[in-house]
Amino acid sequence: MSNSDSPKRKMAEPAAIIAHQLKNPISVLYCYLEVLMSEEIGKLNEKQKEYLNDALKNVELMSKMVKDILDISRIEEGEYKIKPQYIDLIKITDQIVKDFSYWAKASNCEIIFKKPKDIPMVYVDSTKIHYVIENLISNAIFYKTSGPGKIEITIEEKNKKILFSCKDNGIGILSKDFNKVFSKFYRSETAINLYPNGTGLGLYISKAIIQLSGGEIWFKNNKGEGMTFNFSLPIN
Repeated sequence: MSNSDSPKRKMAEPAAIIAHQLKNPISVLYCYLEVLMSEEIGKLNEKQKEYLNDALKNVELMSKMVKDILDISRIEEGEYKIKPQYIDLIKITDQIVKDFSYWAKASNCEIIFKKPKDIPMVYVDSTKIHYVIENLISNAIFYKTSGPGKIEITIEEKNKKILFSCKDNGIGILSKDFNKVFSKFYRSETAINLYPNGTGLGLYISKAIIQLSGGEIWFKNNKGEGMTFNFSLPIN
């Protein structure tokens, strides 16, 4: 069987075709909504702004879903490429934490980034590592408990590797589901109840990115008090 006829490729093709077809209309819709929100073609009342803002958020969500589906298609076809360069992981993480600070505060969640003084640069794809870190932190915010949330992020150098850790006190994951965590489309019932719009694709893609970067990704249960997700990257 040729590579083009492999079962994985056959399974990925319909989703990839649909995702490609959705990209342009979603982009056009987003542009129209942005023009309306800018009030360039007419003033809006507060209720109209509220509805348009909700519409924009949902279009952004659709755009992310389409991108994730395309990424999965490329991963399964062996065509998911990374473009490595030397990056400062502390700087990238610090910016993501700042970007998420207002959302976290609104969600009654505290993000603590224990920045090291200095670590070596890592040779990875900046955009894709950014995706992984965003995914881990956003999951920790989404899946917090009803009480105050706390997220602790650490980066350290150990055994010629850079170790990234994201610890939370959220709802956690049941032990019976541990083997499904990095599976495509996996979402627990509790997670679905808290955040119905998730796709269950983020951790699957994150695992592929870390492995293609020469690293590892794993997690541990914090004894009923949330989860800690870790990944390692080699120091080149």
